Amino acid sequence: MRYAHRLSLLATAALIAFAVPAAAHDAALEAEVKALKAHIAAQDAQMTAIQAQLAAIAGAQQAQASTVATQGQTVASLQAQTQTILAAQTVDATAAAKPATSATTIGGYGEIAYNGYVHNASRNQADLKRFVLFFGHRFNDKLSFNSEVEWEHAVTSATDKGEIEIEQAYLNYAFSPKLNVKAGLFLMPFGFINRNHEPPVFYGVERNEVERRIIPSTWREGGVSVWGSTTFGLSYDVGVTTGFNVAKLDDASAPLLATHQELQFAHAANLSVYGSLEYRGVPGLLVGGAVFSGGASHSNADFRADNTQPDFSGISSRVTHWDVHAGWQGKGFDVKALYTRGTISNAGALDTVLLAYNTANGTSRPLIPGAFEGWYGQAAYTFDLGGTVTLSPFARYETYNTQAQLPLGLLADPANRDRVFTAGMSFKPMSDVVVKADYQSYLVNNANSRFNLGLGYMF
Repeated sequence: MRYAHRLSLLATAALIAFAVPAAAHDAALEAEVKALKAHIAAQDAQMTAIQAQLAAIAGAQQAQASTVATQGQTVASLQAQTQTILAAQTVDATAAAKPATSATTIGGYGEIAYNGYVHNASRNQADLKRFVLFFGHRFNDKLSFNSEVEWEHAVTSATDKGEIEIEQAYLNYAFSPKLNVKAGLFLMPFGFINRNHEPPVFYGVERNEVERRIIPSTWREGGVSVWGSTTFGLSYDVGVTTGFNVAKLDDASAPLLATHQELQFAHAANLSVYGSLEYRGVPGLLVGGAVFSGGASHSNADFRADNTQPDFSGISSRVTHWDVHAGWQGKGFDVKALYTRGTISNAGALDTVLLAYNTANGTSRPLIPGAFEGWYGQAAYTFDLGGTVTLSPFARYETYNTQAQLPLGLLADPANRDRVFTAGMSFKPMSDVVVKADYQSYLVNNANSRFNLGLGYMF
């Protein structure tokens, strides 16, 4: 009985310990736990004394019958006292334990979109664009794990266009807010949408063209990073990661989207480096920029693995990409602007190989641009409709060119550049749920003009 009681006490203490959030190990909570342990130890000692009394009573029960009744009353009294002690310990444990917060967290977001093309209704479509789950775990107050799993286009199979992909999976060690180290697969700190792409966060049913075609959102790399923020509003993020592979380029309309490796058997003969700075020292203001650069030829790895591919032996190429961005939020206004540009070195030598390859094999592999760029400006205003309900009309103008420079005197394809005006609104019944509607006018490729409707959420 004594050992069962002690096990119960230990179990109670263990439950209390697990109920305390890993991130809340402050001095006050430690003091409460120590006090509780001391209280339990005292009660354990008292129980030992009670058990000794019970043993003595049991031995005395072989005495005269007249004393049995008296002893029985004593036993019952002691047993009642035992139950009172146990009940008191339960109350103490409940009072000492704060509301439990799990060390493992789950979140996510999703979006559904309808696109109605003005000039060709046969292109109209509805799509469950994304269903995403976040999984995180805090091992202690320093070490944590973060991940993001995404399903695209509702159905994934060998004959469907859907995809399942890991967008993030990394460990982070926080020495302090000023100094963190993360390692694994993580998002690059470029622009606005690449790191914050949940539907209620950005305006427009579709992500803007510049942060889709020029910045390949969502762009992630595998590597190691050091990051943090200062007390005066400056944050930084620098690291060494995997990079692009120019031999993978298969879409001239989005050069980096087609060549980033997503840490799927990523060639790593060449590594890349990046760095970003952002300033938020003035309320509502954000000013920042980032640069990324790394080798992208990987010792001709694709041809060495499959000699039916173009042979880029002897050609070294580097991808360099940068952006600057600024935003201001205040008094209902939300204003943003961004410019970004990328270059691929030795594009002329690479395209000479591609032209010869296409001629010899009757293929039409896209040529590699020497440079690509884009910019946009956007403004929105939020009306408070009462409670948690808001309505935010917005307008955005953007321009992009994925073949800003082509070597060898080659002519760029007009389909790979455009100027786009988008106007619409976001209705939020609460901050984490949004209904969107907008119209996009493509001024160069007018056949792409469309109305869009969208539904999004995050949690």
